[in-house]
Amino acid sequence: MELEGTVVNGVIVLDGNPPLPEGVRVRVELTADADDDEIRIPALEPGTREEELVILRESIEDMKAGRVRPAREVLKEIAIRHNLPLEPGE
Repeated sequence: MELEGTVVNGVIVLDGNPPLPEGVRVRVELTADADDDEIRIPALEPGTREEELVILRESIEDMKAGRVRPAREVLKEIAIRHNLPLEPGE
């Protein structure tokens, strides 16, 4: 399926507002009429989708094996290390 749309305030608005299910993944390709001089897309770290999936699968295995820490604990350490405000009451 190929759909077209326009970027409005940083959000892609598809023509005709097609009913897509929540959470569906899409691929965006810029059309030839886009002015390359106006488009500044930051470079992504090198890597392939397969490599990213390997990392995600390893993370899931770590979680299942109990090799995790509570997010609040990690975020608190980051806040302290970088002199950021802690959550209210801490």
